[in-house]
Amino acid sequence: AAVPAATFNGAGGKGKCFVCVCEDVTDKDVKRAIAEGFDSIELAKRYTTVTMGPCQGKLCHLPSIRLYARENETDEATIGTTTARPPWTPVSLGLLAGRPHEPTKRTSIHHRHKELGARIMWTGVWRRPHSYGDPKAEAKAVHDSLGLIDVSTLGKMLVKGPDAADFLDRLYPNRYTDLKVDRIRYGVLGTDGGRIMDDGTIARLDDETFYVTTTSTGADKVLEWFEWWNAVWHMDVEIVDVTGALAAVNVAGPRARQLMERVTDLDVSNEAFKYLDARRALVAGVPSLILRIGFVGELGYEIHCSSPYGPYLWDTILEQGQDFAVRPFGLEPQRILRLEKMHILIGQDTDSESNPLEANMPWIVKFEKDDFVGKWSLEHVQERGFREQLVGFEMGDGLGAVPPEGGQIVINGRPGGRITSSRWSPELRRVIGMAWVPASLAHADAEIAIKMNGGLEKGRVRLAPFFDPEGTHLRS
Repeated sequence: AAVPAATFNGAGGKGKCFVCVCEDVTDKDVKRAIAEGFDSIELAKRYTTVTMGPCQGKLCHLPSIRLYARENETDEATIGTTTARPPWTPVSLGLLAGRPHEPTKRTSIHHRHKELGARIMWTGVWRRPHSYGDPKAEAKAVHDSLGLIDVSTLGKMLVKGPDAADFLDRLYPNRYTDLKVDRIRYGVLGTDGGRIMDDGTIARLDDETFYVTTTSTGADKVLEWFEWWNAVWHMDVEIVDVTGALAAVNVAGPRARQLMERVTDLDVSNEAFKYLDARRALVAGVPSLILRIGFVGELGYEIHCSSPYGPYLWDTILEQGQDFAVRPFGLEPQRILRLEKMHILIGQDTDSESNPLEANMPWIVKFEKDDFVGKWSLEHVQERGFREQLVGFEMGDGLGAVPPEGGQIVINGRPGGRITSSRWSPELRRVIGMAWVPASLAHADAEIAIKMNGGLEKGRVRLAPFFDPEGTHLRS
């Protein structure tokens, strides 16, 4: 029997006939989709976007079904309907109360941390050791002798090509075209608006190859940012993400050089391997890249190697450093140590409005460069003057209470600033921290009032690092 034709009453004449007014889909769009093979209503829906607007088909579902049926020479029942979506159908309980499916990453050394009894915490998508029992004792061990931390979670990229140096010069406010081979320079990556996006180190391995590290939580974002600008500028640059391919550990403390002399044939004397030098060498027989940098304020070596060798390298360093009382340390002691040096944590000491000038890092912005991402915005900040600044603060001596991170700085009875980081330092024997304060208070020894425990406590502004402000430990 002949199939009765479906009724679809479109606008006659030459005018447009809209099937879906939300998405501006006409009958010609639907006919074209069917002619190209999208004869299933679910496929045609996705090809034309009919019924995918705000009304979710409440205005256009029936006429679209009738049109599909007519063009396919069948009836409406055979065509069927598309799947209804919220808000017109309820959200399933499983979406609200089901098991979370968060991505989880672990370093190749993760099981070693578990064996050592580490307390594990989240850092973005990574699982990392918070500490191995006593964070303050671990921090003290780094100052007194030797510490070891797994930093494999750092973002790692190779930027290669004839235009690599110019590419980085355009992206970062700092300068990299004059960076010498086997040298390292700190970098703060900014947005078009001059806001701080991420930070890390950049080592020049040869004339056309740079090794870029990022924060653990910012690796994917920075990679996307690099690739975006490379697509815009069309420079002769290759960007390779090696974050998961490489493991990394940081050996830090006064005995770090003695430890390195046991595990590598490389000359690690201060004359041959200076602060902010980079070297490729065998470490415990493993081909490695060694960066002499110091996030924790003591003499340190960051060793990067192929990820499968990570556990072996970790075990070897612990074994060779036994008589130096080597001690693994986690993120919490690292945060104490970095705070003593007043090193910022992106996303904790900064937010979406922070810029390097007001974050007490004007030295990193090279305005004399022809251009870089965010230059115009930072020039505007410099011209208008600083509204607030990131400073350090300390609170007396002894075992005082630590103000909460996110707590208020009170000025004339009103909130005037905010605390971003605070810890009790076992080395300095006092409470230290970092805070954003009005520019008028951003000078050494300025007194600030910190709201805590239902009252106000006094603190004093510090602009230089609390520990080793001259950097002699790092350069020793």
